[in-house]
Amino acid sequence: MQNRLLALDLYRALGVVLMVLFHFTYDLHHFGFIETDTTQVPFWIYLRTIIVVLFMSAVGMSLYLVYANRYDKQKHIRRLALLAMASTAISIVTYLIFPHSWIYFGVLHMIFVASLIGPLFTRIPNISGALGVLIITLYTTKTLSMYPLFELLQIPLHLPPHHTEDLAPFIPWFGVVLIGIFIMHHGCLQKIILPQTKVIEKITWLGRHSLAIYLIHQPLLFAILAPLAYISSSK
Repeated sequence: MQNRLLALDLYRALGVVLMVLFHFTYDLHHFGFIETDTTQVPFWIYLRTIIVVLFMSAVGMSLYLVYANRYDKQKHIRRLALLAMASTAISIVTYLIFPHSWIYFGVLHMIFVASLIGPLFTRIPNISGALGVLIITLYTTKTLSMYPLFELLQIPLHLPPHHTEDLAPFIPWFGVVLIGIFIMHHGCLQKIILPQTKVIEKITWLGRHSLAIYLIHQPLLFAILAPLAYISSSK
């Protein structure tokens, strides 16, 4: 169990490191320090996809560990409340900063929804995996998407019509969560034996505190880069 949890923390940590790198590059472009636009360059677009895959599959793995054998209602409610508050705060803050491209359903919103309904699939992991593959297949063949729902809600909810700062639609990303449940059920991470060294401990610390880092790192980067951009433009 310990090795499995350690491997999962390392898995999450990889997502955290890549996420911070991605957002740092995005922020450098936003403040005019570099010309690289992460929303246009294929490398950064693909990197974002990899990051979201890491996070969503890790959500599925974590849900299986927590809920497959024993459902803790109070713990579930506390987690949902925290995610609901955090995702709502992100929507409000981004609406104030980016009123024409605010985040209405980003990665954290998707994690909230996955955490809400994902536990229902933890006791049927093989069905979960098959359904996950089906969702992704239907999405990649353009048979199924969330666009009809977006068209329905775009005007009444004043959703950005062209671009949002972060988007992680339920389809296909819930499919990745379901596959994460399947992967953890079949013990793929148990096979990864990690030495419990200080270096591994420091790296896996990032994975254990991924939500806090997710919430803090962008305000911190903005707080550092905004004054530098102002000083640079004043010269």
